[in-house]
Amino acid sequence: MFAWSDRSARPNALLTRLITELSGPGRSVLVAGPHPDELITALTTGGAEVTWLLRSLTDAEQAARTHPAVTVLAGAFGKADLTPGYDLVVATDGIQRLNSAEGDQLPAAGLLDGLARAVRPGGSLVLMHDNQLGAHHTVRLDPGARHRDDAAWYPAEAVDGPAARTQLTAELTGSGLVIDAAYAAFPEPDAPTVLIGGETLGDLASPLRPWLHTVLAQAYTTAFRGRPVLSDPRRLVGRALRAGAEDTVAGGWLVVARAPGDAGHLRQWHDVLIGVAHGVHRLDAGGLRTLAPYEGPREQDGLLRAEVAQPFDGYLLEERLFALCAAADVRRLRQEVTQYEAWLSGRSRDGAVDGPAALADLSGIGVTAAGPDVLFGRWAPVEPIPTRIALVRALWQFAVRLVTAGRPHPWPITASASDLAAILTGMAGRSVTEEDLRAAVDLQVTIDAAEFGLSPADRRAHRLALLAVQPGTAPLDVAGYGELAEALWRQRYQASHLLAMMEWTEQIIASRDSQLSRMEWELRFHRSRVTGRALMAAKRAYRMIKK
Repeated sequence: MFAWSDRSARPNALLTRLITELSGPGRSVLVAGPHPDELITALTTGGAEVTWLLRSLTDAEQAARTHPAVTVLAGAFGKADLTPGYDLVVATDGIQRLNSAEGDQLPAAGLLDGLARAVRPGGSLVLMHDNQLGAHHTVRLDPGARHRDDAAWYPAEAVDGPAARTQLTAELTGSGLVIDAAYAAFPEPDAPTVLIGGETLGDLASPLRPWLHTVLAQAYTTAFRGRPVLSDPRRLVGRALRAGAEDTVAGGWLVVARAPGDAGHLRQWHDVLIGVAHGVHRLDAGGLRTLAPYEGPREQDGLLRAEVAQPFDGYLLEERLFALCAAADVRRLRQEVTQYEAWLSGRSRDGAVDGPAALADLSGIGVTAAGPDVLFGRWAPVEPIPTRIALVRALWQFAVRLVTAGRPHPWPITASASDLAAILTGMAGRSVTEEDLRAAVDLQVTIDAAEFGLSPADRRAHRLALLAVQPGTAPLDVAGYGELAEALWRQRYQASHLLAMMEWTEQIIASRDSQLSRMEWELRFHRSRVTGRALMAAKRAYRMIKK
């Protein structure tokens, strides 16, 4: 395919780690379709003999110049001679871009069977398949993308391939492969950061369920921050998790299969894998375990990278507070906030608190029979911060989510985030000053800047946006069309409320002006003439006789 490019692949530490574990010195690797250069470099650095198949001639020429040690093939997958097979076949870009315009389009079953036949006995296949029912497709709002992007030349909707993970594994099993692991990939198939598989997938009794709520919410926040969507995908995925249907709304399915033969390369597959900027980790009942540590700087803007997860058997504090606010249960809401304040104060020394607890969101706080604890944390302060600032920041951020998401709560709909933060802090027996609130906002800006790499200009804009959160403010991270419509309704409600108040005030003022004018006329009349005084005397006499 001439004058064409599919170079849209993004680097992904999680996939790179998983694939390089299956590779090694002297092993032959076939990379089918466009993949990030970082993956090819990692394979060649590890001593593998890499063959890279691309349908675009332009991409193939660029790949040959960038990776001289790699054998690059240009053309359709169905025309490539892949005998006698490879020790590892990588197709984490899926099967949509393996066909080419130069010949007949192979059906999905033919592409999957071709990938399976390319694996020699004892070899492995790593395949990512897009889920057309995934949350990333459901909330997508990008008109005209198919006509702008070369990579979308072959519509994903036209693929007649598997529509469920079980169908995908059945296709590969029918092609003679043995399934080693099958993961639901989140948030998007081209850049997954969370892989859920094994017994954890769909198991409502798994002790990892509360963790998954926090981990997936963070993954979708990072992936969809600043992108237009129809609705907030975090709500959709959260409901799916509560129903045990996360496999249905996953961005895609990652399958690791092997051809029968030498089993010398078998390894243990973990149920939950997390790949973020801080490294690659696995999650199990014992907590968070690092598989590939972060190699960059550990300190940034006075914050330390601190990936933390603890064993947990209880409920998420933020989810409980949302439910209590919706039920207007102020008494139990006060109990929860007071318990959190007592726990945070108990971890402080000399009025300051450090460690992940100082910066953990309420979504990362779990409550067990023994009390609150850090369920999932990503940052810790280099120097301890005042306990009151840590408390105000956590409660203020919760208030921001209440307001911007349009969630119900017991207080007036016109209450701002600052008002709600003051109410919640008052429930904990503390007061909030303007200086405390601004310090809490500055701390949140520092955390977001470290998390999302904000520039100085972005930090200033983000700080102003946080300070201006009002009832009509849309979500500041993932602004979906549904949430924008809700924010617009709140703005109109508030405007109509203000107009009604103005009209009522004008009527009251007009009524009082009329009464004052009447009284003033009577006083002038009575003071000016004798007849007026006689009339007043007659009026008083009439009232006495009537009484």
